[in-house]
Amino acid sequence: MKNRFKKFSVPSFATAAGFFLALVVMVSAPLLASTTNFSVPDDTALRIRLDDTLTSVDSRVGDPFSATVVDKGDYQSARVYGHVAQIDMSGRIKGHTSMVLRFDRLVMSDGRRAPIQAEIIELYHAPSGEKVDVEGAIESGGRGRKTLTHTAIGAGAGALLGGIFGGGKGAGIGSIIGGVGGLGTTAFHGHQKITLNSGQEMLIRVTGR
Repeated sequence: MKNRFKKFSVPSFATAAGFFLALVVMVSAPLLASTTNFSVPDDTALRIRLDDTLTSVDSRVGDPFSATVVDKGDYQSARVYGHVAQIDMSGRIKGHTSMVLRFDRLVMSDGRRAPIQAEIIELYHAPSGEKVDVEGAIESGGRGRKTLTHTAIGAGAGALLGGIFGGGKGAGIGSIIGGVGGLGTTAFHGHQKITLNSGQEMLIRVTGR
């Protein structure tokens, strides 16, 4: 009597494994595509808004920060990530405090990311008069000329009082006292401070990858 049941072949392990691999690739392909690196053209200008507060007193070299692109266009709402690269405090008498920020990567809202290098072109409405120097560092308002003016006024006032009360010799002593008084006023103000609050906007230009 002939066997009425048909024989069904059992798929081999290799065939099953291949099918499973193909399924994984199909499912993960969109995800892989969304995280693929791309490049931002050089000289692209981006207006960004800081997500973090950075100060020359509380921040440290190496501290990370992020910012959000506020421009309308291809990169709107993308996140820019970077770190504090350098902080140089001012002298107590004159000079500026400076802070250098390095930009590392730009991440789009769909997960795509681009390594970037960029320089700061402009700060918008910095609260304490911070500005950008020719090398792209953020610089405090400084007080060099103001300090010298205070010192000169102090010395002049001291000389005047010394001359009134003690003649030529008194004028010389008064100048020294007045000069010290002017320097003392400056020392009271301490180091210049840079404060970039969360929400501070700046313009950066992509310079490479």
